[in-house]
Amino acid sequence: MAGPQVLVLGDANVDIVINLPNRTAGTPDLTNSVPRLYGGGSAANVAVALARLGVAVTMVGAVGDDGYGRWVRDDLSREGVDAQGICAIHDAFTPMVMAMVEPDGERLIVVWPPKGGAHIHLTPEAINPAWLASATWLHTSGMCLRDSPVRETILYGMKQARKAGLTVSLDLNMRLELWGLDDETRAVFEQAIALSDVVFGNATEEIMPISRADSVEAAAQLLCDGQRIVVARQGSQGAFVATPQETFHAPAFPAQVVDTLGAGDAFDGGFITARLAKMSIEEAARWGNAAAALKIGQSGARSSPNLAALRQMLGVTH
Repeated sequence: MAGPQVLVLGDANVDIVINLPNRTAGTPDLTNSVPRLYGGGSAANVAVALARLGVAVTMVGAVGDDGYGRWVRDDLSREGVDAQGICAIHDAFTPMVMAMVEPDGERLIVVWPPKGGAHIHLTPEAINPAWLASATWLHTSGMCLRDSPVRETILYGMKQARKAGLTVSLDLNMRLELWGLDDETRAVFEQAIALSDVVFGNATEEIMPISRADSVEAAAQLLCDGQRIVVARQGSQGAFVATPQETFHAPAFPAQVVDTLGAGDAFDGGFITARLAKMSIEEAARWGNAAAALKIGQSGARSSPNLAALRQMLGVTH
């Protein structure tokens, strides 16, 4: 079997999604609020998004030696992701993200366990050098930069990937509303950004806070630093992109919002797929926006599109 084109390094978990009823009039109707189980994790979602777009991808991460952990590995395999890099950790729980989705598609997120999930126990030994030798791109997530030993593993993987000549991308996934940003954590994120060729993040919730700039444009250019591509996602407004050569705005595609959970992950999958196909950065941003638009029209973080649906949205016929 050929090795991966993309190595995805980071978190994999389960999502339990509850659609909240409209509470503005009368007694809430709870008939559609039954919890539903999906595969989740910011890194794993990108792995699945890539696999659906025809990219050969291997996922490296850690789950608990429990029922949810086995479900995660099986689910990734069903999606076409090589899950042999998923380690089972004894005496640790597979993380669970409980997402309560409002009628307008916005979501409230609670993570359990709040500390000590299996994903933090990933060690450098889980990264097979043969996968790095095969791949052309490594993608990872800031979700794993807050705890040891996983943050050291992420930074190690990024350094090894750069040594091997891979393109390295990081989705910040800072979740400041849950965990804030102390000086030590900021320094770790800054180190990860320095190791990245492409940085993705929410414009106002991540790109601006980590850069300390007071505008999206200034923030993206600061993080770019003449050395990397920075994609500041702006939801319904699309994305602002800074590169060493230029800056530009990539408009969003019209979309009916059902669930925004995982929209950024779908964007990453579309962008990376386009860049692997040697498309321009502008076209890659267009692919990312189209993938995000298709995703938010469906429920669950794993509702990213397949290649046929994405091509149709983009009007690509060849």
